Amino acid sequence: MPQEVESKINSILSNLLERKIEEINARISLKDDLDVDSTEMVEICSALEKAFNVEIDDGVEKKLKTVGDLYSLMSAKP
Repeated sequence: MPQEVESKINSILSNLLERKIEEINARISLKDDLDVDSTEMVEICSALEKAFNVEIDDGVEKKLKTVGDLYSLMSAKP
């Protein structure tokens, strides 16, 4: 997985969730560790769409459990 993708996602999460970037890694749970609620998940997906110039299908955000899931999702986008 490209380091650029991980770095960009980590930066977005750090800014939106007001967390230190060092706290964010692939194994971190969005809900349990970062306390992401449904509204924040929509904000995260919106920010990722803008940053990566992609569209995330409706409902996908409900399947995302970890930061690693975000990495995989964005790496799979063309």
